[in-house]
Amino acid sequence: MKSRRNRCICLTLMTIPVWGAAQALPEEGVGREFLVGASLESSTGHIGDGGRAVSFKPVWHFQVGPVRVSRSRASTLLGTGLRSSETGVSADLFSVQQWRFGASLRLDNGRSFDGDPVWRGLPDIRTTLRGRASVQRPLGGRWSWGASADQDLLGRDGGLRLNSGLHYHYPMSDRTRWDFGLSATWGNTRYMQTHFGITPAGAAAVGSAPYAPGGGVEGVQLSWNTSTALGPHWVLFGGVGVSTLRGDAARSPLVTRGTTSSATLGLAYRNRR
Repeated sequence: MKSRRNRCICLTLMTIPVWGAAQALPEEGVGREFLVGASLESSTGHIGDGGRAVSFKPVWHFQVGPVRVSRSRASTLLGTGLRSSETGVSADLFSVQQWRFGASLRLDNGRSFDGDPVWRGLPDIRTTLRGRASVQRPLGGRWSWGASADQDLLGRDGGLRLNSGLHYHYPMSDRTRWDFGLSATWGNTRYMQTHFGITPAGAAAVGSAPYAPGGGVEGVQLSWNTSTALGPHWVLFGGVGVSTLRGDAARSPLVTRGTTSSATLGLAYRNRR
C-alpha cells in the first residue's frame, strides 16, 4: 500500500510541470533543437567480480517546444559556448522565484549476474520505469544546489531513491566550461534490498549467507566534467568521477569495490539555436 502511494505521489509531481509546460506551448514557431554524439567510457563497478570495463555510449538530446528526450549529459552540452546557455534545456521545468521544479521518466535497465563467476544464480534486477521529481536553486555566484527523488513506477522492487548535491560551474572562456559536483544518495529499504541484499532463496542458490540491508545512505559521488565548443555545431567533452559506498551498502557481500572511478571522452554535434 505504501509503495503504491509513493508511485501515485511521484506520478502527480511529474504531471504538474508537464501540464504547465503544455499550457505555455505557443501555437506557432515552436523551437526545435537536437544534439547527437558518442562517448567512450572507462569505469569500474561496485558489484560483482568484473574488472575495468570500456564501453561506447550514445549521447543525444531532442526537443520540440516543452517536450524533450535526453540521454546522459546531453542537455548541458547543448549550451556549451553559446550565450543562451541553458535556454530551452529546462523546458520541462517550472519555476517559482529562484526555485526550479522538474519531473521526468527514465528507463532503469536493472542488472544481471549471468556473467559473474561468483554470483551467477542470483535473481536479476528487472528493467523498470522510474519517475523522477527534482528541485534546483542557485546559491549565488557559480554555486547551485539540487535534490531529486526517483521511484520505481512498475512495482518491480526498485524502491525509492533520494539524491542531493552541490554543483559548481566555472566558465574558463566563452567556449569552455568546467563543472564540479558533490552529491549523496539515499535509498529506502526496498531499494537497498534489491540492489545490495541477498534473499534466503538467492543465498541458497549461490551458497552464501542472506543479507538484508536497511534503508539509509547509499553513497557519495564526486565528479569533474569539462566541455568546449569547437565551433557553432561541434562540442568536445570529457570528465572523471569517483563513487564510494557507505553504510549497509558498503557492507554488502555483493560489493567487490567500495570505491570506484570512471573517465569519459566524447564528441557531439548540435544544431545552431
